Amino acid sequence: MTKVVVIGGGSAGIAAAIGARKAGAEVVLLERQDQLLGIGRIAGSMDVGGRYPLHLEILEMGAPEVNEVLDEVSLDNMDNYRASHYPWHSLPGSEEMTKHSWIYNVLTAEPALRRLLEKWGVQIIWRCRAVDVEKEGQRVTRVKVKIDRYKDAWIEGDAFIDTTGSAGGMKDCTKNVGGCTMCPWMQCPTFGDRVNLAGKAGATTWSMRQKDGTPGVKYNGIYLYKESLSQEWKDALAYSHQIFVPFRGEIDWDTDPEWSWATRGQDGNDGEGRPADAETSWRVSPDTGRFRLLDRGIFAGGAGPSPIPLEKLRKVPGFENVVPAGPVGGMNLWSLGHDLVFCENTLRVPPLENYYTAGSKAHIVDIQPCINTGYLAGFNAVRGATGKELIELPRTTATGDIIAFTQEFLRNSDGGPTTFVSAHAGHYLRRLKDIGIFPDNEEKAKKRVADAGLTNIFA
Repeated sequence: MTKVVVIGGGSAGIAAAIGARKAGAEVVLLERQDQLLGIGRIAGSMDVGGRYPLHLEILEMGAPEVNEVLDEVSLDNMDNYRASHYPWHSLPGSEEMTKHSWIYNVLTAEPALRRLLEKWGVQIIWRCRAVDVEKEGQRVTRVKVKIDRYKDAWIEGDAFIDTTGSAGGMKDCTKNVGGCTMCPWMQCPTFGDRVNLAGKAGATTWSMRQKDGTPGVKYNGIYLYKESLSQEWKDALAYSHQIFVPFRGEIDWDTDPEWSWATRGQDGNDGEGRPADAETSWRVSPDTGRFRLLDRGIFAGGAGPSPIPLEKLRKVPGFENVVPAGPVGGMNLWSLGHDLVFCENTLRVPPLENYYTAGSKAHIVDIQPCINTGYLAGFNAVRGATGKELIELPRTTATGDIIAFTQEFLRNSDGGPTTFVSAHAGHYLRRLKDIGIFPDNEEKAKKRVADAGLTNIFA
């Protein structure tokens, strides 16, 4: 039986493992930590903007498994959540960006997905960090891992899928964004630094840049304990799962120019933190922070300036007693955009013959694009290992288009800072509108997938 080794247990790795199993392979998943889902343990938002066409497509392509689990653990009050986008997301037409959005419960998603992998017979090796590769010509034959930080072992396989993402790890965060802030997600002091395995294997990789050329970009997020907020804010969170906090006057967006530089073009941002395109921007105004409830705390992702020292944060009304879970010390949360890999539209990583990628390692962020690319990588890994022609999804589909668009975006970069290709973000959402995919609906997606000959291809 063909053996596929998946490196990294985030949403892309989970989907890749199931995709490879559905294609008939034995699958071993190597996870550096002791939990699945990676940064998806804080990023619980689904189906905003261009994520929705991708969601509909993966169902039509016969791969509903991961989405069904996340839907089962979604939070209640989603109508209130969607309604609360207004008037904050008040640009004309912004209802189309958010009307399908929902949030999964980050407390229950990970164990549910673990049970899904067990159901599909995926072998998971925990606390297993891949650190090196061995090749015969351009074929990877095995990867070297450290189990429980100290025990060396080699894992052999017929095909390998790299879904290790692009978060910095201590070696990059400490050097490039002001130090390890003890984030609750990467957990590098416990599990060890992430390694650019694709680069070690001989693939071409590239990192995003800050304004001064430093590798990696600062991630502007704040993770707070909800019980430390005022009762008024807690009540608002209970109603809609998100709150909009006015920062202007206490914290000036413009004091952190790195944010607008590193995320230029994303979410309709004009490069200075303001909406540039009324038809594709659904974000809040630059003097307002959007905090989303994720059950064990509140996460302000891409919503407000960073870093925010605690003494300033506590001047915001209702935040007088606030306690941050991360970043600790008012520093930047972590760095992202490291070691992005160039790949073909089949997700094979040249010049390697049996090495594939998916998700943010391939420069595509968001849970849904990670799921879609994960399935394709798992499917193609088995096809390649068994001598079959690899599948490239056509650009008439949102899934095929975002893969091709992402690689073009990466290759055409001037070497300076750019942003990830995000399905809900302004620069890519504008493209989905221009080519007629967005706004989307079930019948439209069904026809699009059928016309491409892809109905139930992953079934």
